[in-house]
Amino acid sequence: MLGPTASAPRPFSPHPLPLLVALPLGLALLGGLGLGDHYGETTCLLLAPLLIPVAVWLIAFCRQPGPLTKAFLSAAIIALYDLSIKLYGGGSHDAEGQGAFHFLLLLGSLPSFLVLVAALDQQQSGTRRRRRVAKVLFLALLLLHLGLTANLGLGRCINCY
Repeated sequence: MLGPTASAPRPFSPHPLPLLVALPLGLALLGGLGLGDHYGETTCLLLAPLLIPVAVWLIAFCRQPGPLTKAFLSAAIIALYDLSIKLYGGGSHDAEGQGAFHFLLLLGSLPSFLVLVAALDQQQSGTRRRRRVAKVLFLALLLLHLGLTANLGLGRCINCY
């Protein structure tokens, strides 16, 4: 039982990793997924909705950067993962497979947005307006990226025998 001055730990509390450690870890996590898919492991595509929020959690719950930096970096690593799959993912890239990949990317991006919102609201870093702008920035960057690269890699055949 907790004493009168002790408080229960929050479910999503900031971790002690600095951004210069958390960012390469997130990039390595999603880069490993992209590399696994390049060599034909379709399991990596199925793990993406679980591991994309973990990579965003690493960045979002760092103590150091401001909310705009967290939103930008979170959207950037998701966009880099998307580019790596579209350009270097194994197999035949047809419209049906790209639709399935976009669905799995959406399944990973929605919890990532919720993780980012929880991090920004719990840490109270920056003003309320800046936190709102960061949330809109995250969504706008992802929508802009998906709009610009919707058909990227369509028709490619990588590691097809």
